Amino acid sequence: MQPYKKLAAKWHEPAIYRNTKAELWRRQNPQIIPVNRHVYAAVGYALSNVLYVVTNKSVVVIDTTESPATARACLRDFRKLCRLPFSNVIYTHFHGDHIRGASVFCNRFTKVISHELLPQELAEVQLLRRHQSKVASLQFGLSLRPERRGITFATDKEDGYVPPDITFGEYYLFNEGGVKFDLYHTSGESPDHLMVWLPDQRTLFPGDLFYGAFPMLSSPMKPDRPVLEWAESLQRMRGLRAQYLVPSHGIPVSGAALIDRILANYIEAILYVHDETVKGINGGLSLDQICLRVRLPKRLAHLPYLQPFYGTVEWSVRGIFRRYTGWYDFNPARLKTQVRSALETAILQATGGAGPLVDVARRAHRQGNDQLVLGLTQIVLEARPGHVHAHKLRVQSLSRLAAKSTNGVESNLYRAAARDSLATLARLNHKAAPA
Repeated sequence: MQPYKKLAAKWHEPAIYRNTKAELWRRQNPQIIPVNRHVYAAVGYALSNVLYVVTNKSVVVIDTTESPATARACLRDFRKLCRLPFSNVIYTHFHGDHIRGASVFCNRFTKVISHELLPQELAEVQLLRRHQSKVASLQFGLSLRPERRGITFATDKEDGYVPPDITFGEYYLFNEGGVKFDLYHTSGESPDHLMVWLPDQRTLFPGDLFYGAFPMLSSPMKPDRPVLEWAESLQRMRGLRAQYLVPSHGIPVSGAALIDRILANYIEAILYVHDETVKGINGGLSLDQICLRVRLPKRLAHLPYLQPFYGTVEWSVRGIFRRYTGWYDFNPARLKTQVRSALETAILQATGGAGPLVDVARRAHRQGNDQLVLGLTQIVLEARPGHVHAHKLRVQSLSRLAAKSTNGVESNLYRAAARDSLATLARLNHKAAPA
């Protein structure tokens, strides 16, 4: 009996690409989407998808979500459609939202496959474990109430990661139950990233090299990413002329012409930001000047799958700039370390104290210039950490910036900073209260 006959016979093509950031990055409306006779995408159960390939005798799983709990929820629904055993688990890369649910799908017969660099990448995470925990908490809003998070994932302590049984360098090919699997190293989101290609089904699994938002070419708190390699990997994918595109975040896409157009635009956007940044560096512009100058062309900027829900053009510029240049920005004032509080104290002395700067910050707040408020209050608080009015202004501006942001990571960072300032205010008020 062919197992796929037990599954939904008719699959639907979703409207591409009307995604909101919630559809891409939040767990909601969990569903198993049939893509073709062999492929099913479990979307909405977790931050990342679980992707099932049903063969004549088993199921191959691509990516496993961030926790055993979310993986189990996804598996319960999939088991209503298919009872075949799991023969393989494939990790597209080492990020936790792709590997921590693996134990749910593994038994003693299941083989786990990854790129050969995955263990090394995980070892580096362990080396900086405390720092990485802080980064994850900030990026995904783990210290915020769930309803206030712009992007998040399950925070279960249980880790279901299973080390790979099979690793490879450039490519790995295998056949399972009559389905051919071609795995290729595709650097970009991470050094160990791979893509999965089913040649007979013309189905491409791009991992995290494509999702329906501007790519996170540079994460604010993580190592620089190889932007040119990312574009090259996408070009390689484009050459396959896939009929089905099944990403690890967001919904599947069908139609060779549509997929080709989407990938072409994605590649063009990445290369445009890269080339304009390099042009600015060679033109002697500062990082801030390049950030203010580089904008996607209108033809690309309006596309729904290039909106800054996750990555942004400015963050990408910063990462590219940092990748190609040293830390010295040709300003001798920053050639040697200077105690920040001494500089800020001197500024306050020159302006007549904290009061005038706070007054300017108030005006900036009334005018809606919240980023300026943060800069001005930072000067005050470096010199006068207990300045209540500066903290209050800071909380108001941070909260407004978070509310206006369409970027999930950005809103989490603003809200976490606002929460910290509120906590400081509470401590200051407690100290000032009469005994």
